[in-house]
Amino acid sequence: MKAYVLEEPDLEFAGGNRHIDPRVGITDFGPADAESSTAPVSIPVGLIGPARGVEGMRDWLDRCRQPIDAKASKHGQQMLFPAFPGFRSDVAFGSELLFDDSLTRVIPSAAIKRLESTNPLHAAREAADLYSAEAESLAETNRPKVIICVRPDELADAPSEKLFDVATESSSEGSSDETSPSDGSETVDFHDLLKATTLRLSCPLQIVRNETWLGKTPKGAKRGLQDEATRAWNIHTALYYKAGGSPWRMPRESTHLASCFVGVSFYRTLDKASLHTAMAQVFNERGDGVVVRGGPAKISKDDRQPHLDSDAAAKLLSAALDEYRRIHGHLPARIVVHKSSNYNPAETEGFESAASASGVELLDLLWVLRRPTTRLFRIGQFPPLRGTVVELDEANVLVYTRGTVEFYRAYPGMYVPRPVVMNIARSETAISDVAREALSLSKMNWNNTQFDGREPLTLRTSGRVGQILRYASLEDAVATRYAYYM
Repeated sequence: MKAYVLEEPDLEFAGGNRHIDPRVGITDFGPADAESSTAPVSIPVGLIGPARGVEGMRDWLDRCRQPIDAKASKHGQQMLFPAFPGFRSDVAFGSELLFDDSLTRVIPSAAIKRLESTNPLHAAREAADLYSAEAESLAETNRPKVIICVRPDELADAPSEKLFDVATESSSEGSSDETSPSDGSETVDFHDLLKATTLRLSCPLQIVRNETWLGKTPKGAKRGLQDEATRAWNIHTALYYKAGGSPWRMPRESTHLASCFVGVSFYRTLDKASLHTAMAQVFNERGDGVVVRGGPAKISKDDRQPHLDSDAAAKLLSAALDEYRRIHGHLPARIVVHKSSNYNPAETEGFESAASASGVELLDLLWVLRRPTTRLFRIGQFPPLRGTVVELDEANVLVYTRGTVEFYRAYPGMYVPRPVVMNIARSETAISDVAREALSLSKMNWNNTQFDGREPLTLRTSGRVGQILRYASLEDAVATRYAYYM
């Protein structure tokens, strides 16, 4: 057993400048693609929602052109809640949002009122139909780069259940990530259903709640609300990325091989049939995401986890590599597969076959356990430092992607953090480098500018994509840009 603490990985911004924090990097240097001719200097935005929500959201986004003061913080913790510098062409992102009345679609108040008295299942479907019809109308103009949908407060939240990832971890390593309602009732999540029905459009959606601009949650809501500056940071970073921008990147040294990171997880179809569909999310070091939907998977009787057969595994990785080559013009020198269940011999054979057929010799196959039972305790009041690594043996490494952050001078969480454990089925990379990559990938989340995400982006995004794809027909063509799913 070997324990050590990794340094916080850098991120890359404009001009090749680096910093560990996205918000400092963008404020001081600008986004990573600022010097590119394809950077979104102006972002035409479509708006859909109730009249009050559309007006309120537009007014708040106009307000966000100017700086927003930081939240009052404890002494020494100012970097945890920094000020927002404003979203204008002359500061920070170097971009601005453009609004036009012709790009606004108001959902009639009568239609919104009906949602309150409609069965929640039918209300979510009806609301998704209303919004998707308007989004299609806006997208057909080819004018907006992003469409903001302001969700009506009258629409109830779906019950808290996870049907998207059916990978069941063994009892020695933790419980299943899947829960099902005890009564077997169907639930529909408006957010995911709307995303699924608009995957074919020419631009992605950003779905927001009224509390984003109101600054307060509805009466009875159990969720918390971030401070205004943090809300502004998160939504503008997401809008910049969805408009085609690159807020930040993982740096790649000249001596490092070009690597392709693939996340593979599983989701249950809406009919909850026994077959499950596998899906991959492909990334290079720059963070460019591509969605690849795979074929059916089966729950093994031996370990109660979902697995692909050899042919399906080979086809999945081959499709991922084809997409990588189509976008980047070349194949990677190295492939890293992060999977939400362990590897059986058939899957290993399939992945190795696909890599070999493509001429890629370096292949790392890693099972990322999300609910490990092993935890560390640190003397004092705070949890272990983020970046703490324990090499349990030659095939297992524990990584604290959440924990006390020295840059924030705090543990920015509410609960005792859990590490991720990576089981190495096959690797030609040093264990310390495997852990360092996982820590770096936890920072590649353009929905959240606080850099201490728990899961590597590979599995976080593959799970999110699965949540949405379960509402899409298996015969439908789906968007390959990850921006459509976040």
